[in-house]
Amino acid sequence: MSYAYPSPRTDTAQDLLRVVTRAYELEVERAGTVLPAKGDAARRWLAAPFRALGVCVAWIMEALPADWAMAIHDGAYARLAGRAYPFDPASPVLVRARALAARVEAETGAAPALLAVISHPPAMGELAHLNFALGRHALGALRVLRGCSCRPRQVVATDPFALDTASVTEEGLYAGYMGTYHLGIDRMALGRAGAWRFMTPRALWFSMPFRLLRALAEGGEVGIILAGGVPATGRIFYGVREWARRARAASPLKGAPDEVSRALRATESFLRFERALSSTLHLPRSSWRLVEIWLMSAAAGLLPDETLEAAASTVLGCLSVPPDLRPPLLAELLRESSRETPTRRRLFRLIAGRVARRRPVVFLPVVHSVDPLGVHVREGCSWELVSRGRVRVRRADAPDAAVEMDSGDFAERFVGENFA
Repeated sequence: MSYAYPSPRTDTAQDLLRVVTRAYELEVERAGTVLPAKGDAARRWLAAPFRALGVCVAWIMEALPADWAMAIHDGAYARLAGRAYPFDPASPVLVRARALAARVEAETGAAPALLAVISHPPAMGELAHLNFALGRHALGALRVLRGCSCRPRQVVATDPFALDTASVTEEGLYAGYMGTYHLGIDRMALGRAGAWRFMTPRALWFSMPFRLLRALAEGGEVGIILAGGVPATGRIFYGVREWARRARAASPLKGAPDEVSRALRATESFLRFERALSSTLHLPRSSWRLVEIWLMSAAAGLLPDETLEAAASTVLGCLSVPPDLRPPLLAELLRESSRETPTRRRLFRLIAGRVARRRPVVFLPVVHSVDPLGVHVREGCSWELVSRGRVRVRRADAPDAAVEMDSGDFAERFVGENFA
């Protein structure tokens, strides 16, 4: 019997994740991968008490001194990694980043928000242990930058898709703990039965982003995997969707969804997509969501007879995007789809609008390498808000050479320099 992820129709943005989970179901079937069987009953009656246990452990961790909590996390991550990747708190990169954080605090009078931006190695196989090593280095680096006792938090997925290799009890314990002590996010939160939602309400996908932005706006320390998941998930769920928004912004029909709907249904390739996937995906009613899910399906390989480039080109025609804007938009999409880590311009714009207006932000890349195998902390940089959407950027290795730029342009440069 083939593996299936929970995927009830919700008529929300959650339904878009079904593209990713369906593509992975087919990959699991082709590869013959055996994942732990976890039905609704097991999650309701067995995972629930372990989730409650995880919540209780998180409360205990919260009550412990911050340095104790840090030491426990450091030891746990080191054991889970199973391989030593030395962390040097006195490394030149961290010394410079700490000096930059102290400088912007002295100049602005506000302690900066600290954000460790982390790469994502494979979730399975011989490189999977790097996920724990990266988490350990990110937490340690945030502690060094703060220069005093603190409680760094991590943004981590806690849904059945993210935890498909864990047993049902491990899934419950992890989701309870990470969804409470850390910034857990359940991307499949709606439509699943059980009391689990009442145990970890702050992990719901529509609540957690506000929790993240609030933690940073209050001057917290956070580690986040920029791709939002393994490379395929990041490209499809974030890269393609953000491109669809930019295509919509360039369209003279952005205020006319009915015209877009008529244009889509006059296109044979769109009709083939509907016929092929209407029984396995939850096709939305919104024209804009239909554009997103069509492009995502092409990017995920669910449409064997249509490439992402072909679907995107047709979409630009349906949106009546001016011809001179189409080639650069297509080139941008192809560039993004070739990356392991999407640029995430929208995330950086949210940080500029919700966080940088209250305090400076220091970004610190924490990335892995395969050849040679390793974990690396790269050069940090800081933000100070100049005006709406524009920030003053300083690199830790050249703090006197400040540059003003749009937050989206910063995202392009920062991601291009530090992530594959």
